[in-house]
Amino acid sequence: MAMDPEELVTLTDHGTMKLRSAVVRAMILPAKERKRAKIVREGEPAILIFKQIRNLGAKWDERRGSSPRGHRFHKRQRQQTRIRSRGNGRKSRAIAR
Repeated sequence: MAMDPEELVTLTDHGTMKLRSAVVRAMILPAKERKRAKIVREGEPAILIFKQIRNLGAKWDERRGSSPRGHRFHKRQRQQTRIRSRGNGRKSRAIAR
């Protein structure tokens, strides 16, 4: 069941979006809505019920690591820290002289 996270799908009662977004949105729905959640897509299987959605989300989460925000967020955060530290480093060297 290899699925493209960028595939356009429809999450029932929530509209059309990318598969990755539909899985995330389905996971954060209240319990009653979550049980009724279905993703409709063009590929096979054409309809994903919540149990399949949950399994797909867990599989993607394992690949991505334990971070709930994913690799890209942490990469950006490290870059911002580096940029901030460069500016502070120059000032501290000038003061130390």
